[in-house]
Amino acid sequence: MTPSWVTVSGKSNLQNSHKQGKSAAEHAAAHALPMPVRLLSGNDVRSIAPTLPEIVALVEAAYRLEAQGKVEVPTKIGVHPRRDNSLLHAMPAWVGEIGALGMKWVSYFPGNVARGLPDLAGVIVLNDPEHGLPCCIMDAAHVTLLRTAACAAVAAKYLAPRAPRTLGLVGCGRLALWSLRLMSAVFPSLEEVYVSSRTRGSREEFCARTSAEGNWRISCVDEPAQAVRGNDIVVTSIPPGATRPVSGDAFTPGTLLIPLDVLNSWQDDVLLRADRIVADNPAHFVAQVRAKRPGAVAGLKACVRTQDLVADKSPRAAASERTLIAVCGIASTDVVVGFEVYRRACAANVGLSFDLGR
Repeated sequence: MTPSWVTVSGKSNLQNSHKQGKSAAEHAAAHALPMPVRLLSGNDVRSIAPTLPEIVALVEAAYRLEAQGKVEVPTKIGVHPRRDNSLLHAMPAWVGEIGALGMKWVSYFPGNVARGLPDLAGVIVLNDPEHGLPCCIMDAAHVTLLRTAACAAVAAKYLAPRAPRTLGLVGCGRLALWSLRLMSAVFPSLEEVYVSSRTRGSREEFCARTSAEGNWRISCVDEPAQAVRGNDIVVTSIPPGATRPVSGDAFTPGTLLIPLDVLNSWQDDVLLRADRIVADNPAHFVAQVRAKRPGAVAGLKACVRTQDLVADKSPRAAASERTLIAVCGIASTDVVVGFEVYRRACAANVGLSFDLGR
């Protein structure tokens, strides 16, 4: 079969184009194959995002498939630019059984809010698993918030020794908001929510804004310990700083402590008090503690993988145990949620379609 770039005379189209004064680059552009890509803004993503129970099911599926050895997801790599505690992470993943392939490129610059900029930003690039070409570029912020809060809720779902009645929140930003919503979706048993934050105004505004969202009663507390001690689930989400408000003394038996800020909120003695450590990437969590929290290294112990809990390979926490759950952030959850958003965008014709190859 004659290649498309050869004419009947035997001369290539490339040769003919040179005679007509066209450059090789112009010829290549003229004959480039279409590469349609769907571009989804943050508003696009929010308009078609799955429901909260659907997000939970997607995260569970990603965890379960990884426990079965059906996911390829390397530990994220990153760079750390000039500003303190800033980072950019590259997070690729392939979830074959679902057909989800892609990568998240995400930045976190704490302090951006004071400059009128978001502290969290990024994009998810999805690729067609049949030929590898990019098929979607979407804003990553909403997916990141949803999947992070869902990862916490899923871990609690498979660890909680009893139906939880109380939830403590230390920090009241966007991640706290979605944590409250995802925990409420998974645990209708919640009755009381306690909110602590750095400023009284921020927690009062948070409680006023969310008070009608659930059947629970939400209360502001002045001391972080009041949002921690004796509560069934505690979620922290605070930026890095000199003060770590969660002490080992406040970490009481029966509590699931979930620091979505990973290392920012808890004092060194918290790891010593923990009876069990659970993480979706144990090696990464241990490496982070060794590198950034040397005073807590003595409290490290063998970690249980969240994925193994979801696959029923590890038991629930005992009512007398203190459990710390580290959500390190693995790309399989981003890519699985992202692909569902992309599927819905195609079905509803949401977003902008453009040809990346031209």
